[in-house]
Amino acid sequence: MLLVASLPALVSPPDEGQLRPGLDPTQVTPGLLGFLMTLFMVIAVILLMRSMVGRIRKVRYREQAAEQHRNHTSDTPTPATLDTALPADVPHTEIRSGT
Repeated sequence: MLLVASLPALVSPPDEGQLRPGLDPTQVTPGLLGFLMTLFMVIAVILLMRSMVGRIRKVRYREQAAEQHRNHTSDTPTPATLDTALPADVPHTEIRSGT
């Protein structure tokens, strides 16, 4: 902690507007290539984030639909529960499906 606090005192501030001798301003700036690469990275990250959000939504909606389907099918009686719900004297052959 103390080292971080004392770091600005150790580093001398650069002279504003002056470069070291032998340096050209075009050598120390990113230029057009740096700008285009940064722009490309920003666009790529935005597209990847949109894709990820869409995929997460699909997974979430599929899980919700599957849960609703499970809840719906658990509410409807199955043939096994129909067999146990019938009185013993009613033959099972009298039960017809909806067709």
